[in-house]
Amino acid sequence: MTTRTIGTLPADLVSMIFQLGTRKLVLLEGDDDVEVIKEWFREDLGDILFYAAEGNMNVESYLNSILSYSSRREIYGIIDRDFRTDEEVTHHNTDENTRLYILYRYAIENYLLEPLALFEELKVYHGRNFTETEETISRSLLDICGQLKTMMAANWIIKESDTGADYFSKGHQISDRDDIIRQASVRLQLDIETAEERIREKENIIESKSDGLYNAYTFINGKHIFHQIYEIYVNSVKRGLRKDHLRNLLTRTIKEKIGIHDNLIEIIKRRILLK
Repeated sequence: MTTRTIGTLPADLVSMIFQLGTRKLVLLEGDDDVEVIKEWFREDLGDILFYAAEGNMNVESYLNSILSYSSRREIYGIIDRDFRTDEEVTHHNTDENTRLYILYRYAIENYLLEPLALFEELKVYHGRNFTETEETISRSLLDICGQLKTMMAANWIIKESDTGADYFSKGHQISDRDDIIRQASVRLQLDIETAEERIREKENIIESKSDGLYNAYTFINGKHIFHQIYEIYVNSVKRGLRKDHLRNLLTRTIKEKIGIHDNLIEIIKRRILLK
């Protein structure tokens, strides 16, 4: 049997492929995704390896390259939902032939931001001074999603434009709608009226999905929400808790006290490990 050479792949990924043995390889978008998924599925690490491809385009590109040029077939990818519809995600993930799966929520951080998990960890961190409840944190999360609506709409337009324009980052001021529209018009080289019209169309779609927190989590980037939560409950109140440490605490609490969301179990355990 002739073995074809795998090209255009990072050396560490090529090495990992040849060392797989009987294990399966899952490509993820970034290091944060790998850390969370590895912790949540630690008991399966003897059967599966996770690799940070650094971006959804790399996940798809690496996956296609490996499947085209290697005899190894136990390779899969998982990417963020981004702005895909429920129908697109469900249709894609239930295709028996797919090896590329899409998160049902916008990004992995959306699975971390359970109100109860945040309440448990922030209560420990702040001690007696912490007056929030699970319910008030839930309302705060939904309010943040509402404030992020315009920025997410602008990023959606930028993504569809395929111009390479810069997205609005998670640290950008989220409450100034006029400024976001103005900056979007510059980035996309559109007049203000056209930019506002296109953004408003996307805002309306996002708003129609924001009747509850978990519906909002399908269209609002959890990375942006997490940043805002950190600023409100940690950075502006009490120093010392690093953002990455809070992420780790939430990862642990989700697994130990709440449970990993069923659609992640569906992808990892039922559709990848049992395939």
